[in-house]
Amino acid sequence: MKLLPRLTAIGLSLLLTSIVQAQETELMSIYSSVRRALRENPEFKGELESVKISDAQVRRELAEFGWGLEALARYEDRSKPQNTREFIAVGGVQLPGNDERIFVDENFTARVGVKKKYTTGTVLEVGSRFSRLSNTLNRTSANALFSPEYETFTGITVTQPLLRGFGEDANLAALNIAKRRGAAQEVLTRVKAMNLVAEVASRYTDIVTADRVLAVHSENIKLAEQMLKRNKELLESNEGLVTDVTTAELALYQRQDQYITSAADKIERVNTLFALIDREPDLEGKTRFKPISTFFSGATVNGKRELIEYGQSRRLDLVYYNHVVETAKLNVLRAKDAGKAQLNVTGSAGLYGLDAEADGAFDEAARSQGTEWSLGLSLKMPLGEDGADAAMEAAEAQVRQAQLELAKAKRTISLEVHTACTRVDAAKQRIETAKKAVELATQRLKQEQDLFDAGEGDFYRVVEQQQILGDAQVNLVTSEAALSKSVIAVWLAAGQIFDRMGISNAEVEVMITRAKEKE
Repeated sequence: MKLLPRLTAIGLSLLLTSIVQAQETELMSIYSSVRRALRENPEFKGELESVKISDAQVRRELAEFGWGLEALARYEDRSKPQNTREFIAVGGVQLPGNDERIFVDENFTARVGVKKKYTTGTVLEVGSRFSRLSNTLNRTSANALFSPEYETFTGITVTQPLLRGFGEDANLAALNIAKRRGAAQEVLTRVKAMNLVAEVASRYTDIVTADRVLAVHSENIKLAEQMLKRNKELLESNEGLVTDVTTAELALYQRQDQYITSAADKIERVNTLFALIDREPDLEGKTRFKPISTFFSGATVNGKRELIEYGQSRRLDLVYYNHVVETAKLNVLRAKDAGKAQLNVTGSAGLYGLDAEADGAFDEAARSQGTEWSLGLSLKMPLGEDGADAAMEAAEAQVRQAQLELAKAKRTISLEVHTACTRVDAAKQRIETAKKAVELATQRLKQEQDLFDAGEGDFYRVVEQQQILGDAQVNLVTSEAALSKSVIAVWLAAGQIFDRMGISNAEVEVMITRAKEKE
């Protein structure tokens, strides 16, 4: 009766131990690694910041067509001796006690207005000017109406370019360029995301491959330990040879060396992956990596022509270069406009008001006490055309350069797809060859082992065949890894990497949208 509680306690203890170990161990998969990289990779975060910068540039260009406020306030206090011309200009009156003819000005002027530029190039200004004028003349002259005098002017000014800066195409060029560059940056960010997904998947494949290679080396070490133990037992019973014991020890140390080297290689590969997902090193070795499924075997890869057609219709590289071409064309439009003469027509109209009080001056202006209107033309143009011609030539060259890059991208897609598909085919052939090599090495080892057990063989030949079998097994593992990485390369080249890795475009779109909204 006492045995059952003890067994129950032991069972609970083992269960709790397994739970603690499970909590301490982190199991990673290729899919969790990819998603973490999209969230945490520093370089990709930098790309998202570039999206925000591009969006800010668009808003800055839009701000050029918003209303702007202009305000000015100025106070003057001036005492100036009048020369003869100035003295006569104010009436030639000699004021008592002012033998030196000092003219005193105490003026305050304020101006406020709003200004807006429209997409047609039209500039509208609406403003008001207020002045408080106090001087020697209006304080002492019998002809002065008020002292001080309050004067206002409220008016509107419209400026319309007729050549340079005329029309929406010219005025929206900078905004449209910013939008195109912003769209290109978003596409480029998606391209970088695809490259990141492919890079993480490949690096994860390297780690899983390293685990399988370590497993092969571990089995070979166990086999070497068994051989060493057996040969020592044979030597102790006077049925073995010292040379066989030495050979077994040598094989054991060589295989341990291979394991140590492979273990160090795995750590390097793990840290390479951790750098991509922005994670600290696993100093205690608690991270485990889930094996890759047969989904990466290449069984679902389409034909080369189909993949090339798909890539040339879906690859985002082409969308990016299309934006680059259109941006270059907008630069041509802007250069063409900049080469034109600047001919503007300006019209203005306004109302004056004058009174002894500030409010009264505005009231008088509202009753059209005084009016003003004007209409004029202004012309500005360089006498030489070298600068404009050079700007046009540079802009047109940028268009041709962008078109060449677009054509190059189309060719590159077909070449990349063909290369990746060829590597898939080659990896499949390598796997078949490697499997056959493992099969033959297994048979050859059995033959040597049987001869040795019958007392007709050489133990060194057994060890040699074990090593050949181990190398063949490692070669099979690396061939299967090469196939997985080649399949990833095909998906990337054909623009299918998101779909195949379970990443939706909406997920990346959310990241880009959040980057724009992030403060």
